[in-house]
Amino acid sequence: MIAPMDATFSTAISGLQANAARFGVAAFNVVNANSDGFKARAVAASSTVPGGVSTSVTQTDQPVDVAQEFVGMIQSEAGYGANAEVMNTASRMTGALLDILA
Repeated sequence: MIAPMDATFSTAISGLQANAARFGVAAFNVVNANSDGFKARAVAASSTVPGGVSTSVTQTDQPVDVAQEFVGMIQSEAGYGANAEVMNTASRMTGALLDILA
């Protein structure tokens, strides 16, 4: 029973990290949008086994679209909150299970 909970926490943590990375890159792009020759960076995400996501930052050849970066920030904020809620729920479930077994 413990292994699935570990996977739940691991998956949620990777989601938190991925959304934090996405937010950070979007903020970096906005801050540097008016710098001469600056090209936007992007976060590439891929799924991992047994679950979760890994990210990498890539350089694009596109200028920064500030509006799109703010949309990305809003999306990453929502994703971060959702993964935090998964962590809270899994924690409560683990506590309830331990109470039952005690």
